[in-house]
Amino acid sequence: MYTQCPHCLTVYEPSAEQLASGRGQLRCGVCERVFDALEYLGDEPVRLRAKAVPHGAAAPRIVPAQIPEQGELFQPVSPGFARRTRVPAVPASGRWWLAACVLGLLLGAQIVLAQRDELARDPGWRAFLLRACATLGCSLQPWRTPERIQVTARDVRPHPSVPDALLISVSFRNTAPFAQAWPILELTLRDLDGNPVAMRRFRVQEYLGAPPRSESLAAGQSVDATLELADPGKRVIAYAFDFR
Repeated sequence: MYTQCPHCLTVYEPSAEQLASGRGQLRCGVCERVFDALEYLGDEPVRLRAKAVPHGAAAPRIVPAQIPEQGELFQPVSPGFARRTRVPAVPASGRWWLAACVLGLLLGAQIVLAQRDELARDPGWRAFLLRACATLGCSLQPWRTPERIQVTARDVRPHPSVPDALLISVSFRNTAPFAQAWPILELTLRDLDGNPVAMRRFRVQEYLGAPPRSESLAAGQSVDATLELADPGKRVIAYAFDFR
């Protein structure tokens, strides 16, 4: 059997003992008003019929039962924001330090990336930068150590087909244990006292006669270069080769 509080519309399912104890008068457990439960008693939850019912001190207090019409209306519910899992807040000073560290790392990485070619000349940096560029997809300029290029043969003679010209042949080898950039060949002409009379630098396509087939000079690779120059005359008695 069901009854309904006419003041707050709460539906109850009272027991016979509760009805007998209050002689049909019950106190609503929601609004604390006394009402005549027998007047609204029925097999189904009744609809409210507006009627004022006086308070009564002797009426037993009942608690609303959960029935389909009320659902979970009287279940304790906390707001959605209160049910969210709260993440422990990071102190403001900690957030500043964390942001500063991240920005510092990003700035350092940008500096290293921008100056990677200069830093790659240092053997200590180059191994790290090679691994970094392999991951990031960047490139490094070939290692350049011209002091590890050694002249293995040289020859200066009159040009066989051009009058008042010289044909100069020089062979050199990369003695470094790694590939390096193709060097610039520097030729200096000197007089009897060792003073320079003339100097000229030749790029790789000039002393090879064509662009090289590879981007760098491999470790241990030997190269034969040929130069054609106007004969400087008897003042020049020495020819010096260097690499840049």
